[in-house]
Amino acid sequence: MTESVFGKISVLVVDDSAYMRHLLLTLLQALGVNEIHLAINGEEAWELLNSKEPDIVITDAAMVPGDGFMFAKRLRSLRGRALGMIPIIMVSGHTDLESVERARDIGITEFLSKPISARGLYERLIHVIDRPRTFVETPTYRGPDRRRRDTPFEGTDRRGSIALL
Repeated sequence: MTESVFGKISVLVVDDSAYMRHLLLTLLQALGVNEIHLAINGEEAWELLNSKEPDIVITDAAMVPGDGFMFAKRLRSLRGRALGMIPIIMVSGHTDLESVERARDIGITEFLSKPISARGLYERLIHVIDRPRTFVETPTYRGPDRRRRDTPFEGTDRRGSIALL
């Protein structure tokens, strides 16, 4: 039997819904993820991050107390630690343009709309593992490059180079 490409990664799932935590746990296990940590909200996840450093975070957008946006923003604010650059997949039933743009603008790596499917989760995991985007740090943004295509840029590079560590 061959080992899953996801067998060596660890994933933190943050969701206040027991049903969604169980669904994500089951899907991740079916995909071959061996190390999965569960948290019921951003505060519990933050405490868990003191002892575990997962490779990927999957968080729900709407949680009480403290939603996934606040948790992701707090993660992105970590400087000088790998956790600040961890890939974050946000799961949400709110797929309006404002919610998706808000997720993008706080540094969410991938967005997965509900109802989720095994294929959708698989594709997001492949994107963050096999096709990672360059991490960008500016005075107003910290997260993966929001551009999906590698197209030549003509003009002045306003970002310049920034050392991450």
